[in-house]
Amino acid sequence: MATLNEIAYNIRNLISGGVGSDDSDISTRQIKFMIHYHRANLLMQYTDGGKKTSNSCFQIDNINVSSIGAPIKDYVGFNENRAIRSIAYKDDNSVDSTYTVLPIVQHHDRMFVNSSRFVFSSNSRIATLADRKLYVWEGDSAVSDGFLEVNGIFSNPTTVSSYVNDDTTQYPIPEELISILIKQVLEQEFSVIMSVPSNGPNNQSDEKGALPKKKVSAKKAKK
Repeated sequence: MATLNEIAYNIRNLISGGVGSDDSDISTRQIKFMIHYHRANLLMQYTDGGKKTSNSCFQIDNINVSSIGAPIKDYVGFNENRAIRSIAYKDDNSVDSTYTVLPIVQHHDRMFVNSSRFVFSSNSRIATLADRKLYVWEGDSAVSDGFLEVNGIFSNPTTVSSYVNDDTTQYPIPEELISILIKQVLEQEFSVIMSVPSNGPNNQSDEKGALPKKKVSAKKAKK
């Protein structure tokens, strides 16, 4: 595994040939944005072939429940909301708090689900998603307090509550895809032709990973 800084610095070193420059046309912040973008695309390609999403891609985000809907972080656009693995409700946000995993239904299906056999009783809690907001329902009433623990694959992992910082938090991507991610960023953003080792990708933060065969002038990134 690798941190976001390790991946970004690896890319920056490969662009500059291992020599850092204060007046570089591209900033580390811009490189990190590119990493997030290409990670999302890579994960969608990875799972479209029938492969199961790796546990390393998922993160936990804690959000406050609100009767008017709790905004949810942007998540990767898999079909059928596959980016959200589970939503759990907790009475409080303490570590020892017990939680209940909620069924996730479409907002417009809530009344049907409440009156069907898919819930234990008419007062069972369910979660609905509408307009990028999460709602918790208990029967016909919207719950206004408590906390939600969302287990999902988010578009920008650094915005999630469980993410600590770019230096220590492991970037949520399978280890075998790290070199492929670096390769895609370099080829598609900077026209640097890369080769991935035949024995699998290397996740080191220096030039021991995939090395460039040929370097063409990098495109200037928009600031």
